[in-house]
Amino acid sequence: MKKIKIEIAQAGMGKTVNQDYAVSTENIAVALDGCGSGEHSEVGSSRMGEAIRKNSAKLNEKNFESFANNTLHQFLMEDTSEERFIAEFQFTIVACIETKKDFVVLTAGDGFIITVDKSNNVRYIQLDNDVNVANGEAPGYIAYNLNPSPSRYNSNVYFDKMQFSKSKYSSVYVASDGFRFILDEKFPADERAMIENALIQRDQKTIEMVLKRNQSKILDDISISS
Repeated sequence: MKKIKIEIAQAGMGKTVNQDYAVSTENIAVALDGCGSGEHSEVGSSRMGEAIRKNSAKLNEKNFESFANNTLHQFLMEDTSEERFIAEFQFTIVACIETKKDFVVLTAGDGFIITVDKSNNVRYIQLDNDVNVANGEAPGYIAYNLNPSPSRYNSNVYFDKMQFSKSKYSSVYVASDGFRFILDEKFPADERAMIENALIQRDQKTIEMVLKRNQSKILDDISISS
């Protein structure tokens, strides 16, 4: 049976530019979240997303990390200035790669993994993969692996891996950290229940409808992909 793809990216309340990007193909789903303080981080997240979409048939759990790092290196070589590095190429990546037996999730930075098991129980796993930088902590952007200012960004970033067996799980979604507003106690419980049921049914139209009519409660960009 052909996969029902879910690919949603919505700008946060009051934002004119969506720094999130979502990709869903036959074998891979990705949520990318541009750094909020990056002036044009939507450039990096969308370019990486489209590179993943274009090459998805070649990607697997073994080569995804090297592909992401090599692709970003190619982007940065177009202009190696620190200003461009800061403005455009800091974004998180949460990717779910399907194999014959598993959903393999690779994560660099924060976000969410949403699982639906065979009994239709929905579980939300919040990711918090911060790294140390000069002024404290920040999400694990893979751009730090190629940084032009070692004194400011002093951490290497590697993808974390989680596996979910298809014998136990029917769906695995990846989402940006904007999903935290859906789980907040201020978000209407009946509306959250509608989203949860739509996740079980893989109903993108209902998820989008509920997100749009509750946009005033979602104060960050949000992307969901499966």
